[in-house]
Amino acid sequence: MVKKLCTQFIFFTLLFCSTTFAQNVIEDLGGGGISNQAPDLAVEKVEKISQSKRIFIITNSNSTFDKGDFISILLGAKLAARALVAKTTEGGIAGIKIVKIYSLALWKRLRDGSEVQILRGDDSYYKLKSERANKDLEDEGVIKSEEDLFNETTLLDDDLSLEENTNRIIKQDNVVSATMATVEGIDNDGSSQRYNQFNIQWAYQLEDNIWGEFSYGQNIIDDFPNPGLQTKMTNITLRAKYTFSAPFFSYIQPYLGYQIIGASSPGAGELDPDNPDIDLDAELQTLENLKKNTVVFGITVLKRLVPGWFIRADLGSDIIGAGFGLEF
Repeated sequence: MVKKLCTQFIFFTLLFCSTTFAQNVIEDLGGGGISNQAPDLAVEKVEKISQSKRIFIITNSNSTFDKGDFISILLGAKLAARALVAKTTEGGIAGIKIVKIYSLALWKRLRDGSEVQILRGDDSYYKLKSERANKDLEDEGVIKSEEDLFNETTLLDDDLSLEENTNRIIKQDNVVSATMATVEGIDNDGSSQRYNQFNIQWAYQLEDNIWGEFSYGQNIIDDFPNPGLQTKMTNITLRAKYTFSAPFFSYIQPYLGYQIIGASSPGAGELDPDNPDIDLDAELQTLENLKKNTVVFGITVLKRLVPGWFIRADLGSDIIGAGFGLEF
């Protein structure tokens, strides 16, 4: 009899303890209470945000996360968005893709250069904290702001207009370049001569893969149009381009444009006491012959070096040259 009573006592004791333990676990996981200890947050910097605001380049200076991890972005210890780490580099930079928006207002505040807090893995602590705060403020059936129109874990569908424009071969709208080139001119006797010239270019993507480009070049020609004189030669060109993709991360851009060659030479056409026999009219005419306005055509080749940077080559009726380009 005593043995039977002891067995029953042990059974009910274990049943009570297991039930109590299970309830505590369910409360901890299900929102019965928020843990008093907040997870550690790493402070990182947003380096660049894509036009769609779906792709972020951020620092990973603390090696907080790795490729394939899910992370949460917080501002002021408040959840802004959820992201997947797509790529990390040894230099402490990572590329992430936004998969959820927790707070539309906070997400809109993210800018290049913003400092954010990063939480790797489970973010339920801040979810529960946010839910509790919202429950204390909300009135049932009342929409308080535009954020209430969005679910707290709004999914970014691939069909949204925020998606990157996949029709563009080069995603960015601007490419600035600097090149050393040769440009065709004439020498003192009127024969064809090519001159070295430094050029800068700015190209803007007007429509998908259609670019407009402005180019300016300048050089000094010694002893032109006669010995002892210097001439500044300028080269202004407007081009329309179309981009085609090529192997090895390269792009080909055939172009059609219009070139304006200018020339100025202080002292040209003025009498020089040391050279009284110079034909001043011929001198001015030689200077004038250097100038030209003409339609040009050619091809530009861009070869990507690293993200954002290109090697550039131009082969056209206006210039033949090579240099570097930067997209932004």
